[in-house]
Amino acid sequence: MSAARPWPLIVVSDAGMPQFDYYANPNPQSREWAPYIIDLQHEMLSSLGTRVMAPLVVAKPSGEPTMQRLNPVISIEDQDYFLSTAEMAAVPVKELSSCRGNLSEHRDELLAAVDLLFTAV
Repeated sequence: MSAARPWPLIVVSDAGMPQFDYYANPNPQSREWAPYIIDLQHEMLSSLGTRVMAPLVVAKPSGEPTMQRLNPVISIEDQDYFLSTAEMAAVPVKELSSCRGNLSEHRDELLAAVDLLFTAV
């Protein structure tokens, strides 16, 4: 006989919200300097009610982050943004509007930034 779990089992899914999709920032207080947020969570866990997101911050020519590997610069429609990796947060799925696009072509850079933040590798 097994003991009751204090949390529900997670049901995984192979359909849902694709990793590296980006969305309009739902937070009006930060939308001016970070107009987009990017989904860093694998789609296998799409059944969860939240997604791990990070802001895409408008990159200014004189103010680009010094840690390029932690904050890779990505261009969207001729505007540069940097991934503010250290500001990752769980965002409720219900707060996300329609997807604006997918940045999976930057997969290696995005995952390297997350790896650096959590493992310093």
